Amino acid sequence: MENDKSYSKYLVIFIDILGSQNRDDFEKAYKINSIFHEELEKNNKNDLPHTVYFRKIYTFSDCSYIFYGFKENVPEEKRDEGKLFTTALCNCEPIFLRFIKEKIMFRGGISYGDAYVDPSKSMFFGKAVRAYQLESNVAIHPRIVVDNYVAEELLRNVSFQMNQAIEKNNTCEIPLSEMIPLFGHGLVEQDVDNKFIFNYLHMPQFNLLYNNCYSSGEEFIKEFINFCEEQIEENTEYKIIDKYFYALRFALDKLPPSCKE
Repeated sequence: MENDKSYSKYLVIFIDILGSQNRDDFEKAYKINSIFHEELEKNNKNDLPHTVYFRKIYTFSDCSYIFYGFKENVPEEKRDEGKLFTTALCNCEPIFLRFIKEKIMFRGGISYGDAYVDPSKSMFFGKAVRAYQLESNVAIHPRIVVDNYVAEELLRNVSFQMNQAIEKNNTCEIPLSEMIPLFGHGLVEQDVDNKFIFNYLHMPQFNLLYNNCYSSGEEFIKEFINFCEEQIEENTEYKIIDKYFYALRFALDKLPPSCKE
């Protein structure tokens, strides 16, 4: 019945591809939309029956909405929002790494709250969909702004997982320094304006997609840095130069000190 429909809680990730208004290349547009769906399909294949969350993706030419929510039959005590947020951002990281590899720039916003999603009608609405406002009004640069509540709950979950790992480290064969990134440490950080942002260069070295293309995460980041420097040199329009200057600073910050010399 229509009256049975209501809002549910969703994590909403909105991504907009930059420079797409001047792009008439069909192959490029097709690649952009394919990347969104291919990566989400890979995630779906890895889902196990006991997985407590589900995801939906909607693409519209040069932008995409990704929804993460808890399955209806999941009891309240298992609905850990911080864990959901951490899982969602870890799952989405390969999407952005692929965009970077293809030299496609993007901007976005991530929010959490009430939304209604009807996959059969490709219909969605609600307060959580305001993720697009974070992209259009706050992000400005090629970055993905994270709502304060999402960031704080994610950081809470990461801290909890790390504390548990420290307690159990004496019986674990894997060095703690190698385990910490796997818990989501570094996924979210504060930018120079104190806005929380998604660090999509969190763990490029752990992404299997690039194991046959790059010898290390540093090599991947350096290639991105070289691309930004080339674009700064080739362009004369301030908005474009500023975009790549931001991306350059962001990428340089992710290199270890030994690689910056």
